[in-house]
Amino acid sequence: MQIRITTDSPADLPKALCETYGFKTVPLHVILGDNCFDDGIDITTADIYDFYEKYGILPKTSAVSVAEYSEFFSRLGANGEAIVHFSLSSGISSSCQNAKIAAAEFENVYIVDTKSLSTGITLAMLKAYKMSAAGMSARDIAIKSEENVKNISTTFIISNLEFLHKGGRCSGVAAFGANILGVKPSITANGDGKLIVDKKYRGRFNDCIFRYIDDLIESNKNNVDTDVAVLVSTDGVSEEQLTEAKKRILKQIPFKEIITAKAGCTITSHCGKGTFSFMFLKGQKG
Repeated sequence: MQIRITTDSPADLPKALCETYGFKTVPLHVILGDNCFDDGIDITTADIYDFYEKYGILPKTSAVSVAEYSEFFSRLGANGEAIVHFSLSSGISSSCQNAKIAAAEFENVYIVDTKSLSTGITLAMLKAYKMSAAGMSARDIAIKSEENVKNISTTFIISNLEFLHKGGRCSGVAAFGANILGVKPSITANGDGKLIVDKKYRGRFNDCIFRYIDDLIESNKNNVDTDVAVLVSTDGVSEEQLTEAKKRILKQIPFKEIITAKAGCTITSHCGKGTFSFMFLKGQKG
């Protein structure tokens, strides 16, 4: 039986990965004023920044509905395919709950709560693809993936707190106010998939990125799957910064591959410009 591996749009999958592995995504919704858009389909990150600069109103996001998931699963499984769906963390969105309600209508649709966001989800999906290629059943892939997602290191560092602060999605950010004392916090997803403030950095953002990378590697250097890592960023992080970050990581950990990606509209709506993330799997090798 063919197995389709799917996810929500905030996984920020690079187009090349979708083409190579056949990954499919279902869009969350981005709301600008009175207008609602589908993430990755009829709105760009530039639209979000332009709207905010013009009206001073933050974008809002809404989850995929049960009906939308039902249509998505029905369409992709029309020929009897099984589906393993990697959902945006239940700690920050109701999409996961809605996906599980919709999946109950089908015999062979399995939902994995990633407890993660953005391209951290990609890491678990790549593992799932390998399991599928090896002939594992969809049910067993889902069970194993529930264990794999516990190993995702989901963190990011942010240079401008305005969007995250006003959006109220991260516990502890409000205590800083907006960029008070120039703090650039690293944010992590805890065991429940909720976002909390971890370390606090000060100084030039480029230097803060390097210290964030070094701290992550130092605390996990003997507990890293060196198969693949991902770097994801919003606007405001340059290609030069990404290149230097990649070099710094590879000097310390010999990842076989480092994937880079741009954050889509859902993540941008909550983080704004100047957000950088280095994600990898802990523990297992290869």
